[in-house]
Formats: sequence, C-alpha cells, structure tokens
Amino acid sequence: MPSYVGVRFGLFREEGLDVQIVLMNGRLVGPALLQGELDYSTLADTMLRAATTGLPVKVLAFGGIRPALALNVRPEIKTGADLKGKSIAVTSVGTTTDLVAREIVRSFGLNPDRDIVTQGLGSQANNHTALRTGAVAAALFTPPYDVIAEKEGFRVIAWAGDVVKEQLQAGLVTSDNKIGRNPGQVKRMVRGFIKSLVFLRSEKNKVVEMIAKQWKIDTDIAEKSYQVMLTTFSPNGSASDSAIENVIQQTLKTNKSQKQVTHNQVANLSFLEAAQKELGLR
Repeated sequence: MPSYVGVRFGLFREEGLDVQIVLMNGRLVGPALLQGELDYSTLADTMLRAATTGLPVKVLAFGGIRPALALNVRPEIKTGADLKGKSIAVTSVGTTTDLVAREIVRSFGLNPDRDIVTQGLGSQANNHTALRTGAVAAALFTPPYDVIAEKEGFRVIAWAGDVVKEQLQAGLVTSDNKIGRNPGQVKRMVRGFIKSLVFLRSEKNKVVEMIAKQWKIDTDIAEKSYQVMLTTFSPNGSASDSAIENVIQQTLKTNKSQKQVTHNQVANLSFLEAAQKELGLR
C-alpha cells in the first residue's frame, strides 16, 4: 500500500524517482534483485528471512509491523477443529502467510505439520479463486480480500493479530550491490517510502478513494480495509528490535540452524534514520 500511495500521489517523483510497480511471484523476487532485474522489493519479511540464510539483501524500512491477515473459511467449516485434514491457501510456503496460518491452526489445538496442508498459490487473487471454487477449505488474506471474501459468505474464523501480536509483513528491500553502487538513490527511495507512510495517515479520503479504484471495490469495503491496515502500519518506517529478532529466530528454527545472525546482517537502517531526521520524524 505505501508503494501504491507513493506512486499514485507523486511522493517518489518528488524525490526524482520514476517508480514502476511490478506484481510477481514472491519466490522470484530474491533472484531478480540479485540480477538487477528489480531495484527494490516490498517483501521485507520474506527477504529478511532470505538475508538470514545468507542472501546479500538488506531491509531498508518497514511498512507492516503487525499482521494484517485474516483466515477466511468456506461455509462448511464451523470451528477451527473442522480444518483438520484440510488445505489452506497461502501466498508462498515458508513465507509470513504460511507461518501465520500455521500459528492460527496451532491456536485451534491442531498440529500444523500433521493436521493441515498449506498451499502456496502465488497471490491473493489466486487464494481467492481457490476458496471460491472449493479447491481449499480456507485462505489467508490481506485487505481488501478478507472483506471481499466475507461479503461472499466466507467468514473470518481468526484474525492473525489475535494470535501473533508482532509480525513484520512488508517494507522496502534492496540488494547489497544496489546499496554499494547507488546509495544516493537508495536514500531517496527510502524518503519516498516514508513520506508515503505519513501520507497514508494524513489523507484518509484520498487513500480510500485510491483503494476503491485500484481494486475495483465499493467505497465501504475500501474504507473498512483502510481502517484495518492503518492499525498495522509503521508510522515512520521503523520496527521494534524484537520484531526483527522474531523473524530471524523463526527462520533459524525452520532451517534447524544454530548460527548467530545479527540485525546488521539482515537490515541496513542508516538510510531510514537519516531520512527520518530530515523529515522531522525523529
């Protein structure tokens, strides 16, 4: 959302940047960054996990610092226990949506490794289609897809925020090569991103109108989605040390790794801190 806002309302352009948004499968983002086919990514959580495993990328700023995720289910699913033996659609296996889905299932008293199957379908739109056709029993959604699905009769059985209190979701990432080669551009990109986060909070009506047009949904759905998302966004691009540490430890645990990973190995927040000072946010 901050990226859409930054492009739509010219906040990146104010920084002398012509930003183009490319929608792509999350599994392709890391290689594309390393090969220079992408300059930046918003998959801060996924790329932070990749950096933990050694990929030469760094998180520059954070957007979503609390989970804006909901688990919508088909009508035949009455309780969490009914998910046993069923499939749940997530964006990609091993990413935040997958981990959160597993934590929600665990909160229902089920074993996520044994009792359910998560299917990485690549996008929220694909998750939505799978839920509607009955290919899966449940799907993990971000706004506005959770609201859209609920209006279609697929109720929300759990909110991620009630299960996982602190979970990084999105932000701004680039490669180590880009940082070394063009630090001036990186700084301007971070400034534009932070200005977008501020704009999100200060220009509600404009942002709601943009959401309605961009996703072709009614204004009431757009406004409800906006209100949900607003509670999950960082006001200035920062995240807590504990949130960063959580992602690192989750990744190490998943990979059964005993190595030590510092925050400086996965994030470069010097551009963020400089931009916050210049914008009067710290």
